[in-house]
Amino acid sequence: MRVSHRRLISRGDFPGSDGGVYNPGAIETDAGIVLVCRREIDYRFSSFVHAERVLLDAETLDIVDHSTLRPRGYPDGTRREDFRCTSFAGEALCIHTLVHNGRIRPVLSRFDEREIQFFDPLELPLPIAPVEKNWVLFEHDGALHCLYQLDPLTILARRPDGAWALVKREENGWGDDFTSTLSNSANLIRFMDGYLGFWHSIVAGRYVQGALLLDGDLAIRYRTDALLDGEQVRGGHKPGALYVTALLERRGSILAFYGEGDAHTSVAEFDAAELEAELRRHPFQASQALKVRLAVRRMGDLYRAMIALQRLSRDLGEPRIRLYVDNPRLAPAIAVFGVPKLRLRGGTDAVDFDYDLSGA
Repeated sequence: MRVSHRRLISRGDFPGSDGGVYNPGAIETDAGIVLVCRREIDYRFSSFVHAERVLLDAETLDIVDHSTLRPRGYPDGTRREDFRCTSFAGEALCIHTLVHNGRIRPVLSRFDEREIQFFDPLELPLPIAPVEKNWVLFEHDGALHCLYQLDPLTILARRPDGAWALVKREENGWGDDFTSTLSNSANLIRFMDGYLGFWHSIVAGRYVQGALLLDGDLAIRYRTDALLDGEQVRGGHKPGALYVTALLERRGSILAFYGEGDAHTSVAEFDAAELEAELRRHPFQASQALKVRLAVRRMGDLYRAMIALQRLSRDLGEPRIRLYVDNPRLAPAIAVFGVPKLRLRGGTDAVDFDYDLSGA
């Protein structure tokens, strides 16, 4: 696809940005396009990190003004990173990473022209790992929704009392196509007859990004191959990092704002009609796989289980296999057996298993 790139803000353009200004959230307002960027004073990644509000002229994307948002309501010593912005019920909100007490996970905040304020800890009714990132938001049927994960496709809705309820969790096999994690990129926006988002993964040390579309039933209808490749990012603090964090549709274009090399803020512009055509060329189809549970405590049991799995794979013609493992430290030992088309999943990701290799 045709795509044009433009650097909007470079590291060092603002005072106190020797560590970069990057990973912007974006919403359009009457005054122009508002970005909320992560501004780092250096690359020590201390608690001295700021939410920098940047106002762009909506027509030219030139910088009109910028200021630092004052934080309110956060625990002392926390870091706030990667502010993905959205508008909901007349408020400007952002979902962003909070680093605190050894945990990394998203929370929800409000912001205006002067402040960013803690709003919702996003307590989801799911098992949450110590490190969580890349949760994204969208509005559906008048409620705020959170797209937690793409495979298994996991979506939650915020109830009027502020609690989050699980509305969809289903495996589709998309993640099996990647050796690294398949992740969300930006808050979803209305597009075509559904919701446009971007996905990303890491390939050979660089970020690749593509588009996806959820339909009105919150199923994945389309997904493109990679449209943006971090291979073009040769400089910055982190070469190869092209990290989309915001989408806007404007006057026949889709603007994908991204962090460039953990240093700069840039934008990729797509023709909206071309992007729609590209999506329609790639209807999404879930892939089937055998689901196998592995729960062992001794290396001898692991050895016998993997020999059985090798035999099963051979007898069934080497199908795709999703192996659900409670202990991720077993991954290197499992890889030694070289079972074809095998992908590891967390032990709680599935309910119904085709085979169970557990115990002695």
